[in-house]
Amino acid sequence: MLIDTITSRSNPFVKRFVAAREGRDRHVIFIEGVRLVEEALHSHIVFEAIAYSPRLCDTPRGAQLLANLQSQPCRGALLTEAVMAHISDVETPPGIVALGRRPVSTIPDITNCPAPLFLLADGIQSPGNLGALIRTAEAAGATAALVTVGTVDPFQPKALRASAGSAFRLPIIAGPNVADELRKLHRQGICLVAADSQGDTPYEAFDWRQPVLIWLGSEGHGLRSLTDEWQARLAARLMIPMEEPVESLNVAVAGALLLYEARRQRRPSAGSPPPAPQQPPAGGATDAP
Repeated sequence: MLIDTITSRSNPFVKRFVAAREGRDRHVIFIEGVRLVEEALHSHIVFEAIAYSPRLCDTPRGAQLLANLQSQPCRGALLTEAVMAHISDVETPPGIVALGRRPVSTIPDITNCPAPLFLLADGIQSPGNLGALIRTAEAAGATAALVTVGTVDPFQPKALRASAGSAFRLPIIAGPNVADELRKLHRQGICLVAADSQGDTPYEAFDWRQPVLIWLGSEGHGLRSLTDEWQARLAARLMIPMEEPVESLNVAVAGALLLYEARRQRRPSAGSPPPAPQQPPAGGATDAP
């Protein structure tokens, strides 16, 4: 890593970091903080640029990270604290930012996977909620996540921080081709279910041991991509029982409940089939913060 010293905010190198942070450079992702840069390094993200300030070496962990980055074949820069504050996306800059090549994923081969589990984020606007869903999906053993057009960018800085590095590892398929990928999954026998406040199947009563895709929408727009074509293909509309007067849950919380119910039923100790469906009070998922 070749290192320059930069003291000006108007330097083109600095401007590129700002453009990436603001989403104006879609070829790279803005990665900030010791932990996220460590996760990116361990996940083999290709770095295009790295910038750090003297603050990074205030801790042994930061100094070790800088040493580990020396072998990266990209441009590096030592910034003043003022320039780092100009670049940073957080109130207290942690002392290191990086530009990484945006991961491009495809649906993994599920031929030999007995029960793949997918998550579809549809129109979710909160980056914190989307990042938390991606983190939970990886933790629960999901196969991949699909993100529709109109959903916040999963590699936007706040979403990336909320995913705590999971976005680097969990395959994420985003953009206009999601509908085509969804059709492929359905043809391969993936069961489609949606979280719906008006659903008629309690989520614990559903048999999660089969291949499943969970469709989650936002509070403001609901299941915005659930056209008549997809409504006809849904195997179940799942509701989450809750006490009145609560009507809905944060979408990240609702997604976590569904993902971990799937994980619970798929564990060998779960063994027995789920109980027969009942009809408790209905609740759904929201995208509220």
